Amino acid sequence: MRTLKSAIIIVCCYLWPWHQLYAATEVIAADYLETSPHRELIELALNLTAAEYGPVVLTFSGVMVQGRAEQELKEGKRLHLAVFAPSPERERDLLPVYFPLSQGLLGYRVCIIAYGQQSRFDLINSLQGWRNADLSIGQATHWPDVTILRHNNITVVTNPIYTLLFEMVRQQRFDCFARSLDELNRDLQSAHATDLVAEQQLLLHYPQLSMIFVSRSFPQLAERLDKGLALAWQRGLVQQHFQRHYGDFIEKTRCQQRRIIKLENPSLSEQSRQALQKYALPPEQLLAKPTQACPS
Repeated sequence: MRTLKSAIIIVCCYLWPWHQLYAATEVIAADYLETSPHRELIELALNLTAAEYGPVVLTFSGVMVQGRAEQELKEGKRLHLAVFAPSPERERDLLPVYFPLSQGLLGYRVCIIAYGQQSRFDLINSLQGWRNADLSIGQATHWPDVTILRHNNITVVTNPIYTLLFEMVRQQRFDCFARSLDELNRDLQSAHATDLVAEQQLLLHYPQLSMIFVSRSFPQLAERLDKGLALAWQRGLVQQHFQRHYGDFIEKTRCQQRRIIKLENPSLSEQSRQALQKYALPPEQLLAKPTQACPS
């Protein structure tokens, strides 16, 4: 009888959907997502798929920079997911979820500059004008943007520690700390931004997206997030999230009527490009005529 019971249990285990056996009660994300608007979309995707995959709780790791988070995901032991811009290496070594969490805002860049340096940017109208002015951009060493900017023949100064970039631009060790439209307000409000301001005239743009990367140790989690985000988009929940978190700032950017400097992104994969085409805001829509009166 005991042998028969054991056989029944084994058979049931094989017949039961594997992803339900896999379902974890905890999903561990990189620490910086705890206060990010992306957290809301990740939790939404997990909740919308709970009936199929089971309930989970999103928790967060200890403090880590992007490079460390990427390595932890490759090891597949202590971290389930993080959010990065894509690169060929990340798409090869991790499981990408091809969904632009901020509808492509990561590729729209405004310079954080030292106070009193605005005049250096006022007469620039093109990428060639930027190059002729020999303006440099600061970025973290491990960010994919470094490759993009250098491909466009822009001088880039790097540092592995994100917070030190604020001090470097303050000391004018480079001219522009290029930050995306979904990062700019947060950075200017941080304690590191003393005597730093947003440049007023220009908007750098290259196709880029913030997307979830999952450790290869957890393939069903990547599948689940992909399904959940697609469902959230179909129900209009992603669009509501975008308007709630970024709508006012987009209107302000439209009112500023910035001059766009378009850059190429040579590293963008076809899957990322298709995700941007499907879900992201193109420049002509993002920078359309303001829907409300602009302050005089």
